[in-house]
Amino acid sequence: MKDKRNLLKIGAIIEIIYVFIMCIYYFFNAKNNDELIANIFLLAINLCFAIFLYRMSKKEISQLKANKIPLVVVSCLLFLDSIIPGVLGFYFLKTISDKKITKLPEIKQEKPSSRLIIKSLCLLFLFLVFMYVLPMFSFFEKIPLVLVYIILFLSVLLCNIGELKKHFRIFIRNIEVYIPYIIKNYFKMLGFMLIVAVPIILINNGGVSNNQDSINAMFEKMPLFTFLLSCLYAPFVEETLFRYNLSKLISNKKLFIILSGFIFGLLHVVGKFSSLSEFLYVFQYSALGIYLAKTYKESNNIFVTISMHFIQNFLAAILVLILF
Repeated sequence: MKDKRNLLKIGAIIEIIYVFIMCIYYFFNAKNNDELIANIFLLAINLCFAIFLYRMSKKEISQLKANKIPLVVVSCLLFLDSIIPGVLGFYFLKTISDKKITKLPEIKQEKPSSRLIIKSLCLLFLFLVFMYVLPMFSFFEKIPLVLVYIILFLSVLLCNIGELKKHFRIFIRNIEVYIPYIIKNYFKMLGFMLIVAVPIILINNGGVSNNQDSINAMFEKMPLFTFLLSCLYAPFVEETLFRYNLSKLISNKKLFIILSGFIFGLLHVVGKFSSLSEFLYVFQYSALGIYLAKTYKESNNIFVTISMHFIQNFLAAILVLILF
């Protein structure tokens, strides 16, 4: 495509078609007039976004480069709704951006010692036992859930304290390099997850995974505890175990990325599905795990993927708190 501004025109046309189709859908399926009016109002806003994209496509590239913020905002909003026009907006912004090579700090990777391998194996085994084996026994119900998470958190922290300190010092010292890298890769990860998730959600008639249903229920009963669990415990423990510790057991980069992602996905659905269509959510969670594993191998700093995992869980938790 010679004129990259055509991406904005295509996005505008797709959005107009989307608005037209959704208007027809709501007209025949709205339960009452108030619902119809509300949906038509939202679609009218989307139509304004489409007109905005089309008007932007008429401007000079130099003008668009000088004032990207409105286009970024509109692309974000369209990405969250009709997806494709938003993606085209982001892609256009990427094509007009001056390319900067981000050089991440080098972290020397030494061959893992026998002690580190054994320690990593023990931590992974401990996690599996506490989270998936012991809950099958009735006596485990008497143990406070908070205590279980504290034991796992402290075990992971104390057993990896030396390397975690090293990674954290490098992370803080080079925070101005890591932040843009994290944000860029987070949005790439989000796009990758959506591509995988949309067909699965459609197959399940718009439903969410049983794992997400369980989290939603926990938010209703224990909002603060579940928020801390999702935003602090999960990113730290899961990334340290399934990225840092697991990487010490699998030396082949491609094999590690695939296994790390798939194991991560499997553990989010195991024992929580009752049909093949529900089991498909394993691919949605695996997509997240695969991208995080890939990013960990590129950055060699566990706090990069902890940060990305935190952003994902934090935004999801805020959304659940608003809805429930």
